[in-house]
Amino acid sequence: SSRTCASSVVTPRHHLLALFVANLGPAVRMAGREADFRWMEVQYINFYSLFMAYLLMAVRGLGYLVLAWTTVVLLGGFVSKLEKKDFWSLTAITLVLTPRVSADVDLKGKLKYIVESVVGLYRAIFATLNPNGINDPWLSRLLAGVVLLCHLLLAPIVVCPLAALYVCGPLLSAGISVWRLIERDYGVEKKQEADNLQPALIVLYSLATLQGLLFCYRFYSSFAREDLVKDVAEAYKMNDVNLVDEYLRDTMAECEKDPAFFKERNLATYAVGMIESKSSESSLSGARILDRLLEHVLDAEVKAKEELLKHALATEEHALGVTPEKQKALTVTAADAEELTAQLISLASSSHVLKKLLQALDSTSPHGETVRGVAANIVAHLAGRTPLMQFPRVIQRIGSLLDIPRQQFQEDYRKLMEKGFVILLKLAADEDNCRAISNAQGVLSRIMAPVCSDLLHLLDHDAWWSTIVAASLKVMCRLVAGPGETGAQLRKQISRNKEAIHGMEGILNCCQCGEQQLHILSIEILTKLHMDEDSLSGGVNKQSRGNYIVMLASIFTDASKACSIRELAGEALVKLSQSENDAAIILKANDYVVHDLSNILLLHAVDNNTKRIIAAKILKHLYIHYKENDEYLNILTKTLEDVVPKVLREILPVLGLEGKETPLAENGTDNNSYLFLGTPDIEAQQVGAAHDDNSNNKTFPRPQNDSRKVQAALLSLVAAIFDKLIIQDRNLAQLIDKISPGDSASSFGNKLKEMVMAPTNSEPMESCLSIMKNASKMVISMMKHNDSCLNGDFLKIFIQYMSKVCKTTLCLEGSMILDKANHGTVKPYSTLTSLVKEAQELLVTKEPKER
Repeated sequence: SSRTCASSVVTPRHHLLALFVANLGPAVRMAGREADFRWMEVQYINFYSLFMAYLLMAVRGLGYLVLAWTTVVLLGGFVSKLEKKDFWSLTAITLVLTPRVSADVDLKGKLKYIVESVVGLYRAIFATLNPNGINDPWLSRLLAGVVLLCHLLLAPIVVCPLAALYVCGPLLSAGISVWRLIERDYGVEKKQEADNLQPALIVLYSLATLQGLLFCYRFYSSFAREDLVKDVAEAYKMNDVNLVDEYLRDTMAECEKDPAFFKERNLATYAVGMIESKSSESSLSGARILDRLLEHVLDAEVKAKEELLKHALATEEHALGVTPEKQKALTVTAADAEELTAQLISLASSSHVLKKLLQALDSTSPHGETVRGVAANIVAHLAGRTPLMQFPRVIQRIGSLLDIPRQQFQEDYRKLMEKGFVILLKLAADEDNCRAISNAQGVLSRIMAPVCSDLLHLLDHDAWWSTIVAASLKVMCRLVAGPGETGAQLRKQISRNKEAIHGMEGILNCCQCGEQQLHILSIEILTKLHMDEDSLSGGVNKQSRGNYIVMLASIFTDASKACSIRELAGEALVKLSQSENDAAIILKANDYVVHDLSNILLLHAVDNNTKRIIAAKILKHLYIHYKENDEYLNILTKTLEDVVPKVLREILPVLGLEGKETPLAENGTDNNSYLFLGTPDIEAQQVGAAHDDNSNNKTFPRPQNDSRKVQAALLSLVAAIFDKLIIQDRNLAQLIDKISPGDSASSFGNKLKEMVMAPTNSEPMESCLSIMKNASKMVISMMKHNDSCLNGDFLKIFIQYMSKVCKTTLCLEGSMILDKANHGTVKPYSTLTSLVKEAQELLVTKEPKER
């Protein structure tokens, strides 16, 4: 069976016709060029049109044969030998079939203007009888009226019988033939010279009867057209069924001229042809069809890919009911949907069609709002998939969709504005398009107008205006994220617009702006602007930046805010807390900011993992970058001294059994030391199985990815605190007791070793690598301390293990460095390899001193 781009259900009323069409497929494929069966209208309407065209050819061909038989054979050879019944029967058959047989193939198309011809008749009569027009005497004009009335009365008398003969000719012919076949009184029993007359009459009447049967069958088949049109319209979700009906009429007419035409036509090519026509009505109909087709194939492509991905995931999980055949069928369906989308976009992107659609978008064009709306829908589907900048004034024409004329604020204009933002959002994904938007006069100000004008608060947070403001913010968010000089120029232009900045800050401060999307977009845009150096120098002042940072701190520490908004505000704070000035602003935002951050850090909850990571990063940046020796630093230091022991108890293991420390392995290959090193030796696993069951498996329940990320963030915070305190404190024992009460330096080191060698960190992930690096930094800090109590055996084993890990993390570290470079954050970066080398150098310098 053939594949279609839309699911179709054959109704019982045309089930037989559908079976015929399905069986016709192989014959069609044998004919040379194949029809595209993936389009539903090809299977339904095109094949139906071909079928009806062949029936019409059969009816017309039999009519020719009957007419030739009556005129040449019978009337020419047996006219003197015919009985009166047969003579008049043959005469009647000839007369009723002649109009249909002699009629042109496109007779219906030529007769559709018959009403206009009556007007021409009216003009001809009055021009003949009244050459001087209204200056002629009233008697001449009265005579002209009488003549016209006579023509109008006589016309039906002449035309109606001809129309009846044309329509019902085969039926009349078949009726007469059936009557004569039943009577069979041909009057030729004793005439030897007329031996062939009776067979000739039987053949003639049989042919006429067959023609009548085919005519009736074609008439019966014509009732299926309404169902076929309805099915296709429903499949493509077309509200106007007449558009599909016109397609069927046109396809049938063309197939009657050339049956091979059915392979060359589908709704897409039909719509493109109508758009290219000079008739505005045809262009609008074609645009409507193309709009629905684009929406249908794009939705079908998305659904096919989603279904394929769903079954691929189910296959990986060994779900029941997923067979290779089904997976292959889904792959073919997704490929077909993608190919149909590419085919349709290629047709719609032709220069003539696209140029006409873009011209229709312009507010100065003569087209009405209906045409602009349909054209905007099509351009919205094509934007981002086909280059639009090759046409002149594209951005200005699209920007004109954002204009609403005064006193004409209607539903059509609302939809135009929404589509305008959709198109600009897709175009803003490309740097060249962003440059065009930046250079186009007045377009950027139109994009920002809903935000600058404070519409939400002036119009009492109207739902529709919330949608428009959100669309405006989406475009602005994509523009400020632009790369290179174009992105910098756009950020500078937006940052100079004080009304836009105040509008976004007003959204963040407003309790009634309950739309989470508005808050999220505003935070993303303002963060980009405040992080950009050109924006800071060109538009955003220090006071505005300070107010924004304070606002972010308030949002992140406010438990009543939505979780997604709090997390986004926290991520923005992480980015903005990496300088001395910004760290000071955060610390001085309010008296409780450090306390609130520490509470978030210590809150153990599954849904709080992301916020704990963010809080750890913010506290780390504050501790590193805040330089003033004042009360705020004292509060921060005291808080962290209280927090760190609790954090360490969470992330560091409890060593040994029954409170005893686990002795270090002599060869440095502890049974848990397989982080990044692949599967350990099987014998080593068997030897250490009991130890794993009794201690490590209970102490180290395998965490999820989020838990490892939390551990990495907490350890990074501790490492930063450890490094700063190690420089200030001279007594290592006092330092260890301050950070981890009751532990010696060697015990603390062993805990670090156990943590990095734990099987819970056995996956090559960024969070696991972060744990390795932060543990290495802490060991290096301890090695730099003059009073370090870490013995040489511990350091050798630790460095040996880390050296093995380095070999398996090179690919991961390389990808992480490239990712940071791609996002423009190229900063000094310490790899695990560099840290291990530093530790090795310190060990070399430490050993002579110990001797």
